[in-house]
Amino acid sequence: MIKIHSDVEKHLSIVFIIAVSLFVFEFVGGILSNSLALIADSFHVMLDFVAIGISLVAFRIAKKKHTSALTFGFHRAEIIAAFVNGISLVATSVFIIIEANKRIFEPPEIDTIILIIFASVGFVANIIMAKRLEKHSHSNLNVHGSYLHVLGDLLSSIGVIVGAVIMMLSNNFIVDVVVSIGIALVILRSGIILCKKCLHIFMEGTPEEIKVSDITKDLLNIEEIIEVHDLHIWTLTSNLFSMTVHIKIKQEALQQPDKILKKINHRMNEKFGIIHCTVQIESEHGLMDLDD
Repeated sequence: MIKIHSDVEKHLSIVFIIAVSLFVFEFVGGILSNSLALIADSFHVMLDFVAIGISLVAFRIAKKKHTSALTFGFHRAEIIAAFVNGISLVATSVFIIIEANKRIFEPPEIDTIILIIFASVGFVANIIMAKRLEKHSHSNLNVHGSYLHVLGDLLSSIGVIVGAVIMMLSNNFIVDVVVSIGIALVILRSGIILCKKCLHIFMEGTPEEIKVSDITKDLLNIEEIIEVHDLHIWTLTSNLFSMTVHIKIKQEALQQPDKILKKINHRMNEKFGIIHCTVQIESEHGLMDLDD
């Protein structure tokens, strides 16, 4: 786990440097070309490096050992950071739409040559950043948030380039406003999706990749178990799941609680990625609490 996190941090650090450089580059290009679309794209890039910076800080916080006040440790710092990323996406999309509305009736003239040059460099930079983040984007929610930022910006770069070509051929500068609104909608969608995932975790929701019915069925396949109830599964942070469950076992199995617990832990870890299981064993003669 430590090696994986170190690898993730390395890629995030490289992408952070690229994103900061690209933000400055595109913002200057937007001013020189008078393109709101490119300025909007630069703000999206700014969110990229802010999001990645938050992610890097969150990784370091999450490494801290648990305390008596925070018995689960600091894992949720990562989810809080991801939620901030999502909110920033939504806020930026609103800002771009407001600015586009100011230009819609009197679109200013755009220097399309400068626009294409700067947007093309941004396109290449976004491909490099996306490749760096893709490997870990499905295994870590915070990296996934940063990956969404970069993918959204990659699409934005394509839109800016296509819009610049259209303006060059038609001399119709309203296209820049339309592209800006399109970028805002892409950003808005990414932000809403990310916020929803974070809120699901904050509400102790069942992980999306796990079905309670599958867990129950799998537990009942253990021959000693005859009933499963009070099953709860939640996410601490990306790919770190916990579970509590009450099980009723056969009378003759009461003398082998360790064996049953090992079976449950092995099955839950191997099949569902649940690394922490708290099990309460029940029988007609009383209760027995077991924890891994």
